[in-house]
Amino acid sequence: MLSPLNYWTIRLPQVNNREIGKAKEFFESQFPYLSQKTELLPEDNKQIQTLLLSMFREADDVKERALAGLCLRCYVSHRIFIACQTIPNIYNASAEKLFSYNDLLPLVLIDDGKALVIVDSQGNQHILHHDGTTQPIPKGGEFFSVVILQKFNPNLEQNESLNNWVKRLTCQNENIRSFLWQYGLATPTDEGLLCKNITRPISELFSAADLEIIKAFQAVYRRDRLKAFQKGRCSKPTESQLQEILALLQQQNTTSVKQLDFDLKRIAEILREDWLYRKTRSTKTVPLEINDDSTNNVFPNPELYHTDRDPEDVELEKLQETCNNSFEQTLHQTIPEGIQRRITELKESRGYKDFAQRYPEALRLIYQENISLGGVAEIWGIQWIKAQRILKLEDFLNIVQYRTEEVFLDKLLKLLNKYQSTQICNEPDKLKKIVESIREFALTKAFKEAKAELVASKTRVKNSLFAQKVRFLLSDLRNVAETKKCYQECSTVLTKQ
Repeated sequence: MLSPLNYWTIRLPQVNNREIGKAKEFFESQFPYLSQKTELLPEDNKQIQTLLLSMFREADDVKERALAGLCLRCYVSHRIFIACQTIPNIYNASAEKLFSYNDLLPLVLIDDGKALVIVDSQGNQHILHHDGTTQPIPKGGEFFSVVILQKFNPNLEQNESLNNWVKRLTCQNENIRSFLWQYGLATPTDEGLLCKNITRPISELFSAADLEIIKAFQAVYRRDRLKAFQKGRCSKPTESQLQEILALLQQQNTTSVKQLDFDLKRIAEILREDWLYRKTRSTKTVPLEINDDSTNNVFPNPELYHTDRDPEDVELEKLQETCNNSFEQTLHQTIPEGIQRRITELKESRGYKDFAQRYPEALRLIYQENISLGGVAEIWGIQWIKAQRILKLEDFLNIVQYRTEEVFLDKLLKLLNKYQSTQICNEPDKLKKIVESIREFALTKAFKEAKAELVASKTRVKNSLFAQKVRFLLSDLRNVAETKKCYQECSTVLTKQ
């Protein structure tokens, strides 16, 4: 049953429904007759969505746009919940239930409905504040419910319904896909993996015979897909296709369709492990023991008993560990630099120089006490907009990010040059790739989550790597200040004596 309540109550992971007063008031003003119904007919629902989507995208009044979007976000949250309920049924086919829909909800139901959100002409999301000012939402911190509405085609008569659209995008959500990949689920089919081009680094995982099998498979399977104009998920090869592949492998040891099928599965599993590692930086877990169904015996998994590691793998592991340590050391350097830079800017400003020395205090309230920007303004006895101009948290975060990338790049280049005989700085293409990788590494490691925290719910504790480092540095700074103060007081007492 579809109720009007779905347009003013929002679904959250740990709460069945939370009523959003602003959404209810707006919905009742726009649909006074429909809001009194206990159940909406399909044509009623279609009428509501058509009007709300039009207002969300085109209304002249910015608040009207935000309120129309808020009603739609409430509706979308209920459809996301339903979509999450269907996903475990697809992947928990075996007797072992790997996960439930409750594990998925926190990954996508991250919109609590407290903030009004609008979208600009470039597709960027902004929070609309009570005073009419807007605050851009950093990349990576966007509301998933709003993303769904942005991508949905409002022409409901010719395109799929909003319900189906929500289900489609929920199943394709990056967080849910990453969650499934941890179990080795939702990965490409064996045939899809075998169809992909084998790059030089991947080719080193296979013997010459395996590469010939891949080449023969692609020659037959790709050709037939092109002929039949097949798109989407790859199906299993037919018997005739396997026979033709086998004919191309007459020089190999593969002598039967059964052996060929076994080899294709083995090769595909290696490709899947590589694909999973590139996506999640981890591979599927390997069981300690294996059951032999024919004898009903249990024996150790032979995959776990390869003790001789490739020296290059050991070196790479050391390099990765060094990079992680170096990055955190860099943050210890750049965060104080960012704080000092902002203090200097405030000292040089006319209207805010009195707040220069209070900047660390504000950071402590926000990152240690989890107090909102409005709470800081109240403690300082100033307007919210003034506190925003003083703190400029997004600017502070960006400054630290740019400086971190710069310092970390310099450290990493020196480190890499120790591991390689050639000087990377003299190879522009390689250097460009390294710079891009470092930016992505820094964003993922610390700054993506930190930017999302700035626009998250007030109750959400800031626990990104950036936030942890800020707390540690502020505590250290405070201890130093208290020690200095204590020393000065002791010196004064001794002097009097």
